[in-house]
Amino acid sequence: MSRRAFAVVAVVAGLALAAPLASLAADTGTTARQATTVTVTAGKPTEFHFTLSKATVPKGSVTFKIVNKGKLAHDFKIAGKKSKMVQPGKSTTLKVTLKSGKQKYQCTVPGHAAAGMKGTLKVK
Repeated sequence: MSRRAFAVVAVVAGLALAAPLASLAADTGTTARQATTVTVTAGKPTEFHFTLSKATVPKGSVTFKIVNKGKLAHDFKIAGKKSKMVQPGKSTTLKVTLKSGKQKYQCTVPGHAAAGMKGTLKVK
């Protein structure tokens, strides 16, 4: 067998061995987590109310998309991080890393949380 033919056989054999090993490595149960996004609607159904698109999220990175459907400016605070003020008809995002447990959220505009703009999100 010539050196060139031997090299081709060696490469083909190496590829044949690599495919099962790659599938073994991919099948270790460590799958990448999907990014989690939660839409937070402020001002609906009433001015001093938040509606979240999900009641429970997985721990890790969560992006909150805050949409203001009300007539007053609002913000959104969770896990020690606060969004910028969102004017009526506008939106913003807030990215937070959450730990397992219950995370309280609220609007920090004076009087808004007391009027009902607060709640708890479950994180698993």
